[in-house]
This record gives sequence, structure tokens and C-alpha cells, in this order.
Amino acid sequence: MKQSILVAISLVISAVAYVLWNHVDFGPRLPPELSSDIPFVEGTLMSGRRTLFEDGRGYVIDIQTDLPYGQVLHYYDAKIGRGAVNRTPGMGAEFSVAEFRLGNKRIYLEIHAQEEITRVTTAIHLGSWW
Repeated sequence: MKQSILVAISLVISAVAYVLWNHVDFGPRLPPELSSDIPFVEGTLMSGRRTLFEDGRGYVIDIQTDLPYGQVLHYYDAKIGRGAVNRTPGMGAEFSVAEFRLGNKRIYLEIHAQEEITRVTTAIHLGSWW
């Protein structure tokens, strides 16, 4: 009986440690282990985070740029393929989304602009738990 309780406690501690290790906020820096093949528009890095998604580990990167919305769309069209970024009506100001793959990584973009500021959120799904 004691052995079963110890195993259960060990599993709970391991699960909590795993979740905590995978939720790290790097502040205004890219996570050091992030792959360099992912395109990021020029701008101010607002936050870089390691996190867990429903399909495994990943990262969320938030960038704010002074580039006009159209230039940001053009940048990503050039990097990931023309027509990959889709404008989404009804989301307020100007808003676009994209989904693409780089190797085994699935990348989601949200690009939104209000007035002079364009923000890009990049969610990088690694597709694995380890």
C-alpha cells in the first residue's frame, strides 16, 4: 500500500514539474532553444514564452512593429508563400491569420493592426511532448 502511494505521489510531482518546466516566460527575448528557421517580422519583441498546447510543447512569440499592415502581409507572403496569409473579416481593425509547416513544426500567425501599430503573434507547435 505504501509503495502505491509513493508511486502516485511521484507521478503527481513529475507531472507538476513537467508543466512548470514547459511554461517559461522569457520576457522580451526569444527562447534560447527556439529554431532559427522561423520567420519573424522586424519589430520589438514584446514577449517570448515556452508553453504547452493541446498537441504538445511549443512557443508563443509576440512582436509589435511600426511597419504598415500591408508590408507585414507582404513579408509573410514572401517567407511562407503567396496567399498563405488570409484576411479575416469582422475582427475589428485589420486582422489576418496563417497556418503553415516548417519541418515537423506547425506555425500559426495572427496579424492585427490598429492605427499605426501592427502586432504579430506566432504560435509554434512542436507536435511532441518531450
